[in-house]
Amino acid sequence: MNLLRKSSFRQSTVSAVNRLSGTIVAILAAGAWACTALAMGRGAAQSRVPVMHVEVDLQPIEVQVADANGNNIPGLNGKDFTVLENGQRQRIAFFDAGKSPVSVAILVDSSNSMNSNGPLGSAQAIAVEFMSTARPGDDIYAMDFTDQTGPFQQLTREQLLNPSAVTLATAPSGGSALYDAIAAALCHLRASKNLRRAVIVISDGVDQYSHISLEQLIALVRSSHAQLFMIGLQSRPEFGFQGRPEPKLTLITGHDIDNPVVVFDDLMKESGAESFIPKSGSSLKEALLAVSNMLQSEYTLAYYPGKSSSQLRKIEVKVDRPGAHVLARRFVDSQRDASQFVHFDQATCTVSSQSYPYPYETHLTRGPGGMTYHEDFSDSHSGWPIHEDSHYVSGGYELSNVPVPAGNVNDAMRASAMGGSVPYSVGTAEKSMAFRENIIAAYGPWWTDFHASVTVKVVPPPQSHGARSQFPYAARPAAGLVFRMNSKGYYALLIGGIVKKKKLSVELVRRDFLPDTQQDYAETRIVPWTTVAEAAPPGTELSADDIGDQITIFVDGQEVGTVRDSTYDQ
Repeated sequence: MNLLRKSSFRQSTVSAVNRLSGTIVAILAAGAWACTALAMGRGAAQSRVPVMHVEVDLQPIEVQVADANGNNIPGLNGKDFTVLENGQRQRIAFFDAGKSPVSVAILVDSSNSMNSNGPLGSAQAIAVEFMSTARPGDDIYAMDFTDQTGPFQQLTREQLLNPSAVTLATAPSGGSALYDAIAAALCHLRASKNLRRAVIVISDGVDQYSHISLEQLIALVRSSHAQLFMIGLQSRPEFGFQGRPEPKLTLITGHDIDNPVVVFDDLMKESGAESFIPKSGSSLKEALLAVSNMLQSEYTLAYYPGKSSSQLRKIEVKVDRPGAHVLARRFVDSQRDASQFVHFDQATCTVSSQSYPYPYETHLTRGPGGMTYHEDFSDSHSGWPIHEDSHYVSGGYELSNVPVPAGNVNDAMRASAMGGSVPYSVGTAEKSMAFRENIIAAYGPWWTDFHASVTVKVVPPPQSHGARSQFPYAARPAAGLVFRMNSKGYYALLIGGIVKKKKLSVELVRRDFLPDTQQDYAETRIVPWTTVAEAAPPGTELSADDIGDQITIFVDGQEVGTVRDSTYDQ
């Protein structure tokens, strides 16, 4: 059996940002430049006497019980369980041994980071696999997502009986907004008639474009009744961050994302579920079957929450069986409505973009000529990455090679995808220093056809480092504008290339990422170094017109060259 079942997600896979193509992006080789809760009540017989109807919320807890070998323990009853809320024992008012129907939402990540050679299909295909395990009364939903969510569709009984006839619309292609997609599913499931609810998420765990944070999603999960079963598939090789333990990972664009290890582990534990890592197409089917078996073998306990001074309450479930292992959610927060944690569009259950706008959206203007994104870096909260080597400064944004002791190269390297950055050491054995090259910062909306420009100031490296500031190989310091960056590479319009002292030159290159090789990328020179000025001015405007496959480059408004290259179109 190739299915690896774990209590936490152990394989870290991270996607590089693939939706920043064509934004104002800078590259540096060396030098610097400036929810409705479930309610259950007792019915009353018809009577002429006025009756007061009272609705009391039950708090359901789904519980898995296994022996020391990981096998489910069947045949338990309510008397075998003890439920503690904030350390206080609760009276179990409802008990079920996997008999009641369940509402299951299947979410499938179809973003660009997912491995196209893997076993993944659309939400439709995955739902068809899962439908064979559905029981009468079960509700099955399916939804594809990328950086947007596709339609959240319930499968009818006719579709359950004839799975081959199912057709579902897919979400538009792009990056991944995993947190928003899970939040939308939880919002939809609030209307479910079933007490038991579950979400099966099939993803590489990478989130690049959600409007809400992981912390906000966890708060929403605690306020919901649903379990989150995480099925983790690997990203494409060029996005790999295998074995990295950091809670945050930094993409080549400079932006931090949550380590998928942390994402899967937190969501699984907070909802009292488990995660799976399929190794093949057949093991994906086994993972779906394992989830179905868990839903049919788990126990449901429910109690009436008492008045509590704390809204977030700790849950502990015990079972009277020697050596038994209990899996259940750790916290609940159902005394507050889910809308207090996440705001949704009431008509669609999508996360409200007005409540959680991207920082760059305040810098967008729309007019007859299209959309314009203008950034002067006067606001340090406008969304660009902030690191030691890439950060806001007075009147601009600065990228620089930051030297660190060579012994700390691993600590100094920020994890990178789609090409990465290479550290190298120079200097004496006693005082060697490490530098990184190819530092990139990227932010903004996604462009296809566009005109982009940036004003750059190239600053010579400080002389205080002496010989240590020299590169250990022939290098040509440069800075500039990156555009049409995507999962396979990017174009870079570089300024610098001082062939002769005080002469200013530019070149246009294409860099193709090389996953699983010793080199980060292969570089193709599209426009070779061209001298454009006899002396470098204090500030230089670099511009690129990119329409279809035609690229035209400018320096200070003067056209330098035009070429056709169709390698990257977005």
